[in-house]
This record gives sequence, C-alpha cells and structure tokens, in this order.
Amino acid sequence: MKPENPDFQIIGGGLIGLSTAYALLKHGASVRVIEARESVALETSFANAGMVHASLCDPWNGPGVGRQMLGSLLGRPSPMTLDLRTLPSTLKWGMEFLKHSTQARHWSATKANYALAHYSMAKISNWRVELNIEDDYTGKGLLKIFRNLQTFETSAALTSKLQALGLQAETLGGKQAAQIEPALAPIAGELIGAIYYPNDYKADAYNFCTALARAILKQGGEIITDMPANTLIREAGKTIGVSTKAGDFLAGTTIIASGARSAALLRLLGIRLPMHPVKGYSLTFPDIEFPDKVGPKLPVVDDGLHCAVTPLHGALRIAGTAEITGFDTSMTTKRLAPLLEMLRDVYPELAEGLTLKDGQAWHGFRPVSADGMPFIGTVQPGLALNTGHGHMGWTMSAGSGVLLADILLGQKPQTDPIPFKMRRL
Repeated sequence: MKPENPDFQIIGGGLIGLSTAYALLKHGASVRVIEARESVALETSFANAGMVHASLCDPWNGPGVGRQMLGSLLGRPSPMTLDLRTLPSTLKWGMEFLKHSTQARHWSATKANYALAHYSMAKISNWRVELNIEDDYTGKGLLKIFRNLQTFETSAALTSKLQALGLQAETLGGKQAAQIEPALAPIAGELIGAIYYPNDYKADAYNFCTALARAILKQGGEIITDMPANTLIREAGKTIGVSTKAGDFLAGTTIIASGARSAALLRLLGIRLPMHPVKGYSLTFPDIEFPDKVGPKLPVVDDGLHCAVTPLHGALRIAGTAEITGFDTSMTTKRLAPLLEMLRDVYPELAEGLTLKDGQAWHGFRPVSADGMPFIGTVQPGLALNTGHGHMGWTMSAGSGVLLADILLGQKPQTDPIPFKMRRL
C-alpha cells in the first residue's frame, strides 16, 4: 500500500528537487521525492564543476553567441558547439536563444540571475551549518584567469557592473593571481590578468545532495528511487499526480524538477517549455601527486579555454565544453581528450604524465532555457516547475527551492519571483 498522498511531490532527486523538498519540509509540509535513477543526484548534480558562484551568473547566450555556434558547424573552435544532426529539434529553441542574446536582454537576465544566486548562496551556507554538511567547502574564493586582453577587459566590465549590485571582486595581474593560487606559478607569465571573487567557492554538489536526502528522510519526507515518471495525471483541469511503472502517485501539487528532462513531461500535456539540454563533461583525477603535498586550493576558471579546474577531496576535477547534441550519452576520446589538454594548459606540472585512463569521466545535461533564466513557479492547478538553471544549478539550488516553497505556501518571497515565471517566454 502506498503512503498517504503528500501535500507535494517532486519529480527529480538532484540539487533542485532535493532543495525544494527540504525547503517545503522546513515549513511543515508533507513531501515525496520521485527519482528515476537508482539513487539521488546521479545525473547533472553528480560530478559537475564543483563551484558555487554568483560571479558567473551571465547566461551563455551573450552577444556574439550566434557567430560561435555557426563557427562550430564550420569546424572552428568554439565554446559552444552545435551538432548538425540535432538541428531540426534544436531550431525553435535556438532561434529564441539567439533572440535573447542582445545586450539589453542579456544584461536583464544577468541581473535576475545574480539576485537569485546571491540569495541562494546565503541559504546554502545556512543549510550547510544547520545540517553539518561536509561537502569540501573551504570558502577561499574563486579565481578567473585570462590570456587575452579583449576577453579580460570584457569580463572586467561585466564584473564592474555586477559590483554595483553587490558582487565582491578584485582585479589582478598574472603574478598577483599566482600569489593567491601558488599552483598557477608555472603559467603566471602567460596571464594578461585575473579576477578574484572572494565570496565564491568550491564544494561538492553530490555530497550536499546526499546530506539533504538524509535530512529529508529524517524529517519525515519520502524518497522513492528507480521510479521514472511516465505521464502526469490530470482530473477536472488539475494535475493530481504522476503515473509510474509501480502505479499512480498522487499529491496535492506535483513539482517537476528533473533538469533537462523536465520539458518532456510537460510536452505530454501540450505545454512547450523553451529549454534544451546542453552537454558538458568532467574528468576527475583522484591520484595526483602534489609537490610537497600541496596542491591547488581554489577553483580556477580559464576564460580563454572555457574550462574550470576545481580541487575536491584531494583530487583535481576539470570541467568544460558545451555541446548542443540532444541527449547523446556517448563519451568518446575525441570529446574527453581536450579536457586533459586544458588541464595541462592550466597546471602543466600537475598534469605531467596523466592520461585519460587516470581520470574518472562523466557527462551531464545542463537544462538551458532560451533566455538564460530558470523557470520557478506554478504552471497550472496542481502543477509547478523548478528547472532551467543551466550552469547555475548548484549555485541557485537552495534559493530556488526556498523561492518555490514560498510561492506554493503563500509566503511572501524574499527574492523577486517575477523574472522566473514560466509564461514570460
């Protein structure tokens, strides 16, 4: 016999779904999480870049992204590559993605994302203390490095605009960057400059998720795994639950928080969500020998290489690439080898002798909305949404969960929900 129908059930047991569940439980609501995989946080929350950052809140569809995507079709190196085979399914989303790449629209989305990210980081910190979460948080900041003057100046200009909103940042030279992160000393002479963000940091999203899952169960919530959602169930104009291989699970409100796969469930109701999966990869090297047992301390983003290198649990993780290739789950040497080359460019001495066989390969599908902002709120009676966070899912997780909980429970939101309404597009 299934337990009594809860007030809320969340489809998706990753960062966003678990954060939403925990936020609702804190208000005394009854909650069920339904996860398709055999355990929580095994998809995009599992081995991402491991960075919590308000500084990188600008959406990927910035001015010039159209040239980058076109260049990728012609074989030119690009931070965002488009697979020609997926063009028919990508076309409508892609046109909206480009539509929102103007200076004005991009800045509007960046401001909204920054407000939510800043709010969320405070909530993450509170929960980390509240639940005694051990996720390798150190709070030492994040460093963004540059080898090209134009990109340095562009990023510094955006950072300056965000500083007016409250972002903490410090512009540095290459040698100063190596003083903050001594492991960069071998390439300090190659750097045009750097920007240090003291309030951003590294942390393990998977560990955070598993700690939230334990807290949810301890506080009376329910988590059901290995249970893909098939269709949403509607009755008298209201969503009343979801059908699965084990039967129907009913609830007062069903919340879709299944990342890039959220759109498929809504499509069955005739609702089109302007969101698309953008594939990214990571390589984690657990057995690197650091000189004098001292390795990198900070997450480092190399702007020119479009990658991030993060020290986690004594290992080094490099994450990067943005491929618009649908839900292609392949991980070929052709796609992974560039990550190892990027690691050699950032930390040549640490990467010496490493091969792909030494790394633990992973990929995930970022849920990227057409305008670069997440969807948070109600869709119709009995149905709500929390998805579309793109590369900001870890950073926005707790704040998005609290924001949606406030909306659903009739509380006054502490951050503006209007930019994240589904019907904005």
